[in-house]
Amino acid sequence: MNKLIELGKKHNIDIEIFKEKNNSTDISTLNDKVKLFQITNVTSYIIKAIKNNRCVKIVTENIKNVDEIINTLEEIFNTSDNKNSNKLCSGNIKNKVKDYEKINYTKVKEDLLSLYNLKDKYSCIKTIETDYSHAEIGNFITNKLNNCDMEDETYLNSYGVSITVEKNNQTRVLYIAYYTKEYNFNEFKEYLLKKLEYLLIKLDSTSVETKKYKVLLANNVVASILSTFSASFQSKGIYLNESVLSDKLNKKIFSDKITIIEDSPNGILNSNFDSEGTLKKKQVLVDKGIFVKEINNIEYAMKLEKDATGNANGVNNLYIEKGNKTFDELVTELNNGIIIDEAYGFHAGVDKKTGNISVQAEGLLVQNGKITKGLNMIILSTNFFEVFTNVIEVGNDLSKFSLSVSTPSLLLDNITIAGKE
Repeated sequence: MNKLIELGKKHNIDIEIFKEKNNSTDISTLNDKVKLFQITNVTSYIIKAIKNNRCVKIVTENIKNVDEIINTLEEIFNTSDNKNSNKLCSGNIKNKVKDYEKINYTKVKEDLLSLYNLKDKYSCIKTIETDYSHAEIGNFITNKLNNCDMEDETYLNSYGVSITVEKNNQTRVLYIAYYTKEYNFNEFKEYLLKKLEYLLIKLDSTSVETKKYKVLLANNVVASILSTFSASFQSKGIYLNESVLSDKLNKKIFSDKITIIEDSPNGILNSNFDSEGTLKKKQVLVDKGIFVKEINNIEYAMKLEKDATGNANGVNNLYIEKGNKTFDELVTELNNGIIIDEAYGFHAGVDKKTGNISVQAEGLLVQNGKITKGLNMIILSTNFFEVFTNVIEVGNDLSKFSLSVSTPSLLLDNITIAGKE
């Protein structure tokens, strides 16, 4: 990296290099066989270059050919007039991976293969596929202009399972992704068994009458909604009037029960600075329903004359502050209503400017506090603001199926579910 930086100086180019490395060990199984055991090492670079007060960036996986990179930068400078973000970072931080229990991959294989035993209990299961990965991730930033030398390392464990079920001439597939900091197969398995239980109930499903219901949104559905609108908290969309939150800063937008926090240093995939070298910190974005803070990168911080928040890559650990009640307690409080435990089509069924949501869903009917039957062929028809305003209770079950967004289940009132006419 130093060779490229020194060559840049000879061309009057100040260069900063952001290096990301990802070393992972991956295991996959199919039924009672291990089908993959693989170790992968991937490194990529973001090269930020400044010349005559103009800034350009390129992304590459190889910086050995420094002459070619310099020529590419010169060509871009000749056609670019970008004067944004034209400063290099000046930090000096070293965050090494702390000691953690080394992964016993023989035990991991045994754990994954043990899921095949579910076929003994559930004869309708036809195939079980699993994926596991332990990743060690490092981010590094260096430049000579400001003597910047930053290093940030972290790690995580991810689990995935795909179970194919056949019953009553139906074929259904349950897919689950799950993340933990430390290896915790039992926690993952407990979540899997609950989702499998619900899937089996939904093999005998019906629809419901179109009307407003008391609704319990499972944590994964709430996370999908918040994730879909996560960019709305960024200054860029607000500045360009493309965000559903464009005119909402310092206004009450949600229920008092909703507090939303961005806390990159303390997430599962924790990090202390972004790809621009801005230090990250815990930030309250929505405080008891009031939208109090935007997030941004250096470019839009400069445009708005604000401090950069360390979100050059968007949100990193966005979560809703959890409540006190378990999911089962929320089901009891729901009493008579609908659990929505899966929803699909957020890429097409959402208007990010108005906040309108209309997505296909499935779930469970609850009568007198008990789950009585499965539901399908229904539509969750609501709005971003309605979801986080019509809150009766907030659960304590923060989701773990996404690295960047985590939410509890929400018990809501007066939510439209469209079904049979």
